[in-house]
Amino acid sequence: MVRLHFARVLLLTTPLRAVANVLKAPLYPVYALARRRGAPTGWLHLELRPRLSEFQSALPSIARFVPELQLRQPTPLASLRRLAVAAGKDPSVLGVLVEVPPLQVGWSRARGLRDVFRTLRDAGKEVVVYLPRGGGNLELYVASGASKILLGPEATFMALGLSMESRYIKTMLGKLGVSVESFARKEFKTAAETAARDRMSDPQREQLTALLGSLHGELVEALGARPGMSPERVEAVFAAGFLRGEAAIAAGVCDGFAYEDQLAETLARLYPDHPRKPEAKRSPWSKPKKKRTPDAPAVEMHGAGAFLARSEHEFFFPLRERPYVGVVRVQGAIRDNDEEPRGIRQTFWALRAAREDELCVGVVLLVNSPGGSALASDRIHREVVRLKQEKPVVAYFEDVAASGGYYIAAPADAIVAQPVAITGSIGVVSARLLARDLLAKVGVHTEVLRSAPHADMFSPARELDDRERQILDTELDAFYDNFVRLVAEGRRQPVDVIEPLARGRVWSGRDAAARGLVDRLGGFDIALEEVRRRADVPDVQRASLEPVVLQMRPLMGDGTLRRLLVDGDASTGADSEHHGGVASPLAQLAPAVGALLAPLAPDLAELVTLLGGPEQALYYAMGLPDIR
Repeated sequence: MVRLHFARVLLLTTPLRAVANVLKAPLYPVYALARRRGAPTGWLHLELRPRLSEFQSALPSIARFVPELQLRQPTPLASLRRLAVAAGKDPSVLGVLVEVPPLQVGWSRARGLRDVFRTLRDAGKEVVVYLPRGGGNLELYVASGASKILLGPEATFMALGLSMESRYIKTMLGKLGVSVESFARKEFKTAAETAARDRMSDPQREQLTALLGSLHGELVEALGARPGMSPERVEAVFAAGFLRGEAAIAAGVCDGFAYEDQLAETLARLYPDHPRKPEAKRSPWSKPKKKRTPDAPAVEMHGAGAFLARSEHEFFFPLRERPYVGVVRVQGAIRDNDEEPRGIRQTFWALRAAREDELCVGVVLLVNSPGGSALASDRIHREVVRLKQEKPVVAYFEDVAASGGYYIAAPADAIVAQPVAITGSIGVVSARLLARDLLAKVGVHTEVLRSAPHADMFSPARELDDRERQILDTELDAFYDNFVRLVAEGRRQPVDVIEPLARGRVWSGRDAAARGLVDRLGGFDIALEEVRRRADVPDVQRASLEPVVLQMRPLMGDGTLRRLLVDGDASTGADSEHHGGVASPLAQLAPAVGALLAPLAPDLAELVTLLGGPEQALYYAMGLPDIR
């Protein structure tokens, strides 16, 4: 559910709702009978979309009437969790068939999908994952949480294990006449390393090796939980690389094959004790076929979406607004730009709305951000502190909550993260682009007029002098010390305990929990449970507190529709940052350099932002390549 910026819409006032309920009451027996007779018996069929998100995003009004935009929205995990609970309580549901396409999600959201499967299996329901196009590490990780796995007959598992790849471009930049200078606190803060060095530094290699090992361990543990599997057999799967056909069955990662039209029959073979779908009755007036092959036994299947809608439908109007747990989302880069429609202004509004709304009894701060502007992070941190003074706040780390993403969550009453989340990176970094040789090569002569000695210290046409380096170092030290102090306060630990865990180092969720940077491992439901436990409400109301996303209504001009058309997801991303007034030379040059380098080094996206001029002088950003 999404609570929007516009005034709360009340369908009816309390007296009118009561009158409407009285008028509807005589029809309730008919409604109840129809629900019982319409209850499905058999299996539910669930088709996932490539993207997953915690909640459904609010759409511009016109987008609701465009089916293509609806189809490109991500599948909300919140709906899947409600489906798992409803199906688990319904004795007529025997199992759920989940059709999984090639996924475009992070590891935490994949883990959230596995948690949905676990909820169903704990309730005694069968879960079968169908991979019509096969998959790689991510799809295998998700599917291993099911009771059984089905592949398309010609599909392949590409279980190659995890890898990280970084391209170091200092030498290439030098040939172009460009260099990048990085200032970081401390040695593990490596956001600009790939442009400032020729090779990977020892601290970067150390933290990436540890992170890769932690995530690989999670993958091995997940696959090893399948029947007949062991860590040795899992490693043999990775060594084999590609698996298809009988080899996939022999390796223990597949239980059968089927085309889409054969799924019901395949389930009937896998579960022979489940009720069969009755044969369709032929009309006495229809012309019989000369040769008719009897239909193979098949289980009864029903749409999961229709089942959830039926199970959640309420016949009577609620007589009053119910208390709720607010959800404030911080997604993507944290930018210090009040004009950005999906940036800091959105976050400020949501935090303040949660603080002022008496019906909001607590907040889950949902963070999926690699960091961003130091100043913007500090401003959000302040709003979280103000909210915490009045209501419980629990932070939930989705795929990534590092650097500035951790900074804003530090004051929370508790922090929850999936074991495969990426967090930490408690440090600060600054980088500058020096293009003096490039400008000379292309015949550009720079003239600088300044009113103070250091007015042009961010100019790409000259190096910093000793005094300017001292100024920048002093500022970095101050921001780093403050970051560590705030984390120590939030974690209720001495600074000398937190500082060795900081230093810019990135941790997996499991490793962070072992070191006290995360309180509990689990998904969004665990964070919601923490808020419910802390909420100042009668015990009888705690279980009924539902999450409500606090979100401003998207407008047609805010880029939401464009992101849907291009990216298929309105919940993440942001439009290009815009600064009023005259842009700095670095701000003009950096995007062009980034556009040239992006195909060569995709992990340099953060660096392009770092090179945005004085506006981005200090940045809480991590420096990690993608994990594939």
